Amino acid sequence: MRTYFTEVLARERACLAEVTDRTMLADWRRGVVKELMTPQSPYVLALRQTGSVRDRADFLDGWRGLISGTVDRLLQSGATGGTLCSSAQSPNSDVDAQKIAVLILAALHGGSTLSRLARDPRPLNDALDLALAWADQDNSLAKTGTSSSTSKIV
Repeated sequence: MRTYFTEVLARERACLAEVTDRTMLADWRRGVVKELMTPQSPYVLALRQTGSVRDRADFLDGWRGLISGTVDRLLQSGATGGTLCSSAQSPNSDVDAQKIAVLILAALHGGSTLSRLARDPRPLNDALDLALAWADQDNSLAKTGTSSSTSKIV
């Protein structure tokens, strides 16, 4: 199990390091959805409720840190196109990168579970639409990402 954690974190470290704008964030999202909808993907195996609780917690904490760093970088650069604030600013900020990272992880984990059970990517895409709404005021992530009632892309 530890091998899946290491592989996913290495891949996420490389992928998220390249995310510098909303388009690249949407590309990352599509890649993660594809992985989570592929049986036996390292992503699917890493999110299963097996193995050491400590190892799973370390894995999720590491992934949360990578996502949080990306969210914070996007907010600091203004790449989201909005006037949102990051967690590095005032405690009353509109967007807190740490909280958004937890929300994204929850969407990935819960959405992928629901999607696998339904054999339909829509629950995962719907969860990610909401988790990534901070990134795009005009909702173009949802438009590119997938959750219209007729869409079944992964």
